[in-house]
Amino acid sequence: MSSNSSGWSMKRIILLEVITLGIIATAVLFWSLRHLLLELLVALVLAVVAEPAIRLLTRIKIRRSVAVVVVFILLLTLVALVLFVLTVPLYHGVVAVIVKLPELVKAVESHRGQLGNILAKLHLVTYLKSSSTKVTQLITSAANPAFLAAKGLLSTLIDLVAIFILAVFLSLEGPLIVYGILTIVPSESVPLIKRAILDTSQGVTRYVLGNLLTSIVAGIVVTVSLSILGVPYAPLLGLWVALVDLLPLVGGLLAGVPTVLIALVHSTSAGIVMLIIFIAYQQIENHVLNPIVFSRAVKLNPFWILFAVLVGEQLAHLEGALLAIPVASGLQVVGRILWEERLRRLAESPRVSGSEEEI
Repeated sequence: MSSNSSGWSMKRIILLEVITLGIIATAVLFWSLRHLLLELLVALVLAVVAEPAIRLLTRIKIRRSVAVVVVFILLLTLVALVLFVLTVPLYHGVVAVIVKLPELVKAVESHRGQLGNILAKLHLVTYLKSSSTKVTQLITSAANPAFLAAKGLLSTLIDLVAIFILAVFLSLEGPLIVYGILTIVPSESVPLIKRAILDTSQGVTRYVLGNLLTSIVAGIVVTVSLSILGVPYAPLLGLWVALVDLLPLVGGLLAGVPTVLIALVHSTSAGIVMLIIFIAYQQIENHVLNPIVFSRAVKLNPFWILFAVLVGEQLAHLEGALLAIPVASGLQVVGRILWEERLRRLAESPRVSGSEEEI
């Protein structure tokens, strides 16, 4: 008897060790493939967002394969247009700064202009003069960072192309994948899975479109305000605000600080006005626009939104922060459906008799 029990204990120990090693190996594999999994997740979100437009085209008797190609060509064109609008003003702005750099340095040294006055008040002119040689060396040695930046931009473009290709294939094969999943699950679970897929798709689509809308509104407000105040490169700064405002909760702050500082360098009155505009717009966005987007689209508590963003940022940096809320929304939908199904089954289960309750 003792030998049998000891043998069974040894088998359980070996089984536990095998399971532990399997979990560790799986975790290592997922961590090694985290970049690929992140790209797949981005492609999945992109496919979900494109699905309403694809369905709209299929309703007017267009084949799904053609509809997928048309929708993603339009999305790719939109992304290319945004990159073009971003890079062209940025290029001209950098060239203009380089051309005006000697004049700007002279203005700073002679305490002329808004920037010169600010640096003089902060007692930084003497430091700049003493560090002019170091600044020159830093500028002349910028070739390697520029090369690394170009390499990073090329890598980003390749990743974007790969994500678009993955999203196209997911959109093309999505109905077949869903059908395959539904054929292997128990029949009583099919309605729950269909409901989870539909609710998650609607929530993610509404969140992404709502977030884009609030970001576009922020960019337009900043562009118009800076243009009225005469601050240079207003469209570029407005586009910067629109892109950074895509980050949930903290995007407005990150976009507003450098924009207000640039307006302040232009003139004190422009900086003060932009600060007031940003504070007012943030109040409207936080108390009017964002509650509509978050409560109706993802229905997440603000604490869980912040928690999801922080976790996503820690796991996958900027991409993780952008994907955190859609993923958290999907998990919440699945959890809510499972909980409602459990309550329904408990309510439908036959009640026991009084004698059985006493027993």
